[in-house]
Amino acid sequence: MKKILINHTQKKTRAAIVEDGVLVSYYVHDAENPQMLGNIYKGRVQNVLPGMQAAFVDVGMSKNAFLQFGKRHAPDLEFGDDVLIQIDKEAVGTKGPRATMSLSIPGRWVVLLPNTKNLGVSHRLNDEARSRLFKLASELRPPNCGLIMRTAAAECSEGMLAEEIDELYKRWLTIDEAARKKRAPSLIHNHNDLLRTVIREELDDEVGMFAIDSLKMYLRAVALTRELSPQLTNRLERYEGTKSIFDAFGLEEEIKKISAREIELPSGGAIVVERTEAMTVIDVNTGKFYGGSDLSETVFKTNLEAAEVVMRQLRLRDISGIIIVDFIDMNRSEQREQLMIYLRAKAVGDRKRVHVVDMTPLGLVEITRRNSQ
Repeated sequence: MKKILINHTQKKTRAAIVEDGVLVSYYVHDAENPQMLGNIYKGRVQNVLPGMQAAFVDVGMSKNAFLQFGKRHAPDLEFGDDVLIQIDKEAVGTKGPRATMSLSIPGRWVVLLPNTKNLGVSHRLNDEARSRLFKLASELRPPNCGLIMRTAAAECSEGMLAEEIDELYKRWLTIDEAARKKRAPSLIHNHNDLLRTVIREELDDEVGMFAIDSLKMYLRAVALTRELSPQLTNRLERYEGTKSIFDAFGLEEEIKKISAREIELPSGGAIVVERTEAMTVIDVNTGKFYGGSDLSETVFKTNLEAAEVVMRQLRLRDISGIIIVDFIDMNRSEQREQLMIYLRAKAVGDRKRVHVVDMTPLGLVEITRRNSQ
C-alpha cells in the first residue's frame, strides 16, 4: 500500500512517500533555506558571455543565476536588460543556480510551455496512446504555448485535459502580468509549494493513506485535493498520535540516511555518495561482506544490492544531472549484463526521466536524471 505522510513545523515541512513499508520519495521545504528549482524570476543581466552563449543574471539572491541560451536561438542580451527566467538547477558549491528562458508550468497531466509551439508526449506510452495525445495537444494548446502530455494523461478524457490546460494557461497569464508590473530583480512565481507538489505528483488511486499532523496543513490539503483530485479527498486524514508522525511509522532513521555520505548495504557492503559541482559520483565497495567461497558471486550480489539502493537514493535525494556509479569489477559478462538490466528496470519507477547509459570495462556506469518530467 502507498502512504503519504506529512510532518509540519513552524520552520520546516516534510513529506514522505512510503510504498509497501519502504521510503521511496522525500520532499522537504525549509523556510530558512528555501529551494529555487522551478521558480520563475524577472532578472537583470549582469554580464554577457558571447563565446559561451551565456549570461549571468541577478535574481535578487546572493549568487547570480547562470543562463545558457545556446547558439540557435540566442537572445540579443546586454548588460542591464530584464529577462524572465526559470531555475532548472539549484546552486552547488561555489556555482550559482542554473537558469533557462524556456519556461514550463507543470500540471498533473500536462506541462504548459509558454512562448513556444513545441508539442511533446511521454515516451513511456505506446504508439496508440502517443498518437491520441499528440492530436489532442495540437487541438487544445492555448495561443502561443506548447504542451507536453505526461504519462498520466493517457488515462484522461479530452474534457479533463482541456480543463487542466485552461487552468495552467490562466496561471501563466497571471505570471506574465506580474512579470510586466514588477521590477527586476524579483521572484515572479514560487514553484516550491510542497503540499501542491505532493498532491499533484503523488496522490493517485494507489494511495491508501494520506496523513497530516498539522490541522492547518490538513485543511489546506483538503482544499487543494478538491481542486486537483476531488475523487481522492476521502484518502486524507488528520494524524493526532502522541508520537511524531515520522517516528510512529519508523521513518526518522531512514530520513537521516538521505544526508549521509555512506550508506550500508543489507549484506554488509556500502555505497559512498559524493556530490560535486559537475556530477554525482557513487562508489560501491564490499566492506566487511565476503560471502561464501565464490568471490564472483559475492561481488555480483553486492552490486545488485547497491544498484537498488543507488536508484532509490537518486529519488530520495532528488539528484539530477550526470551520475557515475563505480561498481565493483565483475569478470563475467553475463553478470554485467544482468546488472544493467536490473538497473534499467529500477529506473522505470522513477517519475523523472532516467537514462542508464552503459558500463565501461572498468565497471563505471553513467546515469543521467533530468529535472523535467
